Amino acid sequence: MRSDRAPITLAIHWPRFGPYHLARVRSAHAVLENMGIQVVGLEIASQDRLYLWREEACNDLLRYVVFPERTYEAVSFAEMTRGVFLALSRIRPKAIAINGYSSRDSWAILAWSKVYHCPTILMTESKVDDAPRVGWKERAKGKIVCQFDAALCGGSLHRDYLQQLGMNRDRIFEGYDTVDNDFFWKGAEQARQDPAAYSSFPGLQSPGPFFLASARFIKRKNLDGLLRAYVLFRDRLARNGKGLTLWRLVILGDGAERSALEHLVDSNGIQGVVFPGFRQIDELPIYYGLSSVFIHPAHQEQWGLVVNEAMAAGLPVLVSKCCGCAPDLISEGENGFTFAPGNADSLANLMARISSDQVDLHAMGLRSRDRVKEWGPKRFAEGLYGAFQAALQGSKSSGK
Repeated sequence: MRSDRAPITLAIHWPRFGPYHLARVRSAHAVLENMGIQVVGLEIASQDRLYLWREEACNDLLRYVVFPERTYEAVSFAEMTRGVFLALSRIRPKAIAINGYSSRDSWAILAWSKVYHCPTILMTESKVDDAPRVGWKERAKGKIVCQFDAALCGGSLHRDYLQQLGMNRDRIFEGYDTVDNDFFWKGAEQARQDPAAYSSFPGLQSPGPFFLASARFIKRKNLDGLLRAYVLFRDRLARNGKGLTLWRLVILGDGAERSALEHLVDSNGIQGVVFPGFRQIDELPIYYGLSSVFIHPAHQEQWGLVVNEAMAAGLPVLVSKCCGCAPDLISEGENGFTFAPGNADSLANLMARISSDQVDLHAMGLRSRDRVKEWGPKRFAEGLYGAFQAALQGSKSSGK
């Protein structure tokens, strides 16, 4: 029930708000408002050099942008620290949820919290196998992590790593990595009901089934490995798959590796591959809705929100075992399969299997949708509330 008392303020920080962040903040606002908690979004800058998201309006939310019309990377550490201190001194939150523990803005926010004795919640999706771990660095990292009063993490692998770094298990909550499931399902269903309406979209001009991938075009996403697996898939079906359809491969996204990937396709004469470029969030459900299977082949991925999107849209998924979401979202053989990202032969086998009549794609897609319901924005809000309570309690018990 709604509290009659004046609300207390919880600030939620990200360097820049993309559509995923806004969905989470909206859910947190909807859930926590009835508990007397006012949610305020703290965004450092309205632009950045990493993501191609357009700026999203959110007049329905309290949102404080420290450096409007600025690019995140162009703000110096000294300037960022001054701006963060000024912003938080105006907001005066009861607690702060901080994105990460290794960036300039997270350090500045953590410093403000120590000066003003404000409880903090670490939001993280780091896991132990993200990179080679060195003992002294891990000990130093643990000292930083233990400066936080609670944590909201992605899932089971991320909880385990936080415990390894020294945070008590009862102060760790899951549900950080969520998307607006209803948005992707409704958009995908609309596209399925009238595919012809979208035939002018890049990559959707040809009818028939296709594999879909969506990622930034950088090395660790392993899109070149996906292309090698696709070549093997086509070769096998050409030799052994009489009467079977050679599915196309549509890869959404852009980035530094685009020219190399296009050259790989052209120089090897790989047929059936389309690069429609980066698509804004309102177009993504269309591609999910008209595709047959989603593939995420990353060599290293802390979580993999595109897997959430595809599952919410009702798709079977093939997911790299190096994706942090795999243990929590993939039920082997039920809603998809996992594979070692360095093994193109294994992925090609799965592509052949899932595109054959051995698999009920419809049933598998429904299972995906059912599984990801547990990982919607409400789970973020509930996990955040649990972390908020733990942070306040931890702050009291430590004498802050």
